[in-house]
Amino acid sequence: MGNNLDRRSSNARLAALLGFYLAYFLSYFIKLSPSIVMPAIQQRYGFSSGQTGFISSMFFIPYAAMQFFVGPICRRTGAGNLVGTGLAISGLGLLIFSNGSTVATLAIGRFLLGLGTSPIFIGMIYFMQRSFTESAKYARVYGLGIFVSNLGSITAAAPLKAVLNVVPMDSLFLGFAVFALALGVYIAVADRAYRTESPNQGRSDARLAHAFRITFTTPVLVSALLLWLIQAPSLVSYQGLWCTKWTATAFPSLERLSGWSGIAISIGSILSSLYCERLFMLYSSRTGKTRGKAILRTCILHVLATLLLAASKQSSSAVFFGVSMLCDVLFGYTTGAIIVQVGIMVKENSDPQENASIMGVFNGVGCLTQQLGQWLTGVSVDLFCLSFALNASFSLTFICLALVFTLLVLGARKNLTSSET
Repeated sequence: MGNNLDRRSSNARLAALLGFYLAYFLSYFIKLSPSIVMPAIQQRYGFSSGQTGFISSMFFIPYAAMQFFVGPICRRTGAGNLVGTGLAISGLGLLIFSNGSTVATLAIGRFLLGLGTSPIFIGMIYFMQRSFTESAKYARVYGLGIFVSNLGSITAAAPLKAVLNVVPMDSLFLGFAVFALALGVYIAVADRAYRTESPNQGRSDARLAHAFRITFTTPVLVSALLLWLIQAPSLVSYQGLWCTKWTATAFPSLERLSGWSGIAISIGSILSSLYCERLFMLYSSRTGKTRGKAILRTCILHVLATLLLAASKQSSSAVFFGVSMLCDVLFGYTTGAIIVQVGIMVKENSDPQENASIMGVFNGVGCLTQQLGQWLTGVSVDLFCLSFALNASFSLTFICLALVFTLLVLGARKNLTSSET
């Protein structure tokens, strides 16, 4: 009898986890699809790069604001109910965005998409934290979640570009809207069937203030947050908006292959989700260094990858196209490794009951930099275009971004290296 109950509980847990994975897949597809759809919309309606970046960046304003509250709300309502509601809002956003033709309408659609997908990541973390308490199991399911999200990233690249050549965007996004609504219902039901604890009715504002206090008064978490701000604008400014257009501009004879830039980034991220923890364990066993030192070196490698990208796109030859793809893989690997390793670092340096709320603070602050990253890189490209060609303007913009990343590494270095034993 006990074995049957344990088996049913395990099956219910896996069913709920599958729902959260699918939601995370959809959220990444929605977040990164502008790299394909926005250049087409920009060309169709004659928007500037600044306007294009502004429209896409509107996703991150509600997304960022909600991150601070998702953890406490999950305790009150349950992660499944909150994520299910968010998916319904995402469906509405998909419909508005796919039928928009003005800056205002498209921005409203992206705003609703950001609001709707905002609970998914932290909701998934909340569910995992309570369902997989052992660090090893948590690392596996968390890493697999990053893997699934990168499948969403891949779908939002070349496959989406190919499908849009034969299927109108409004019809395709209608299908995704229906999928989002159905998935929301599934997650709410599956999570309720597995849930082993009643929602906590404590004060959300007190928990949020406590999460902020812990984050900004714990030196190792402050440093981890600085490094989190390296991957945040990287993910959405390059992969989520400009990679396809920049690659098409740099290699005009290979424009049909430009969507593979996003896929190459996702391949790198998938490799990191599968292997970066194993590589860290190997690194730690051989050197005796803790996770902070490994993350610092990964961030330095990410800065190098960003600079190599800027250099690789300065020749239009097929050889440099191949080099650019390899740089994309490295860029994706380092981005994914930062996401995984910082997430584990937060878990190792915070109370289990506070982990989801602290990750909400991380994700909220990170999403503010994502919003600024998409908008300001567009503005930067427009400004550099006053004196340089478009390809050179992209390169100069991302060189500036690499310099910002370098400052963040230097700011985080002291606390992380001083904690090494």
